[in-house]
Amino acid sequence: MPEKNARLTLTKLRQRAGLTQQELASAIGVTQKTISIWEKGSVEPKLTFEQTKLLIEVLNCTLDELIAAIKHST
Repeated sequence: MPEKNARLTLTKLRQRAGLTQQELASAIGVTQKTISIWEKGSVEPKLTFEQTKLLIEVLNCTLDELIAAIKHST
């Protein structure tokens, strides 16, 4: 992973996109509580390909950034 991704988290990606947890949850078809759990690192997201694609689009990030954010959130 590139060094610039070392500090990315799901929370930072969401905030960078200007979204609330509820807005992100609605965009990918999960609950706000699920987003909260993911951001706290309690559970690693189990995403479908479609959800992964939506997350990348909604968060306006690359796949590498998303992977780094998930890795650093858990």
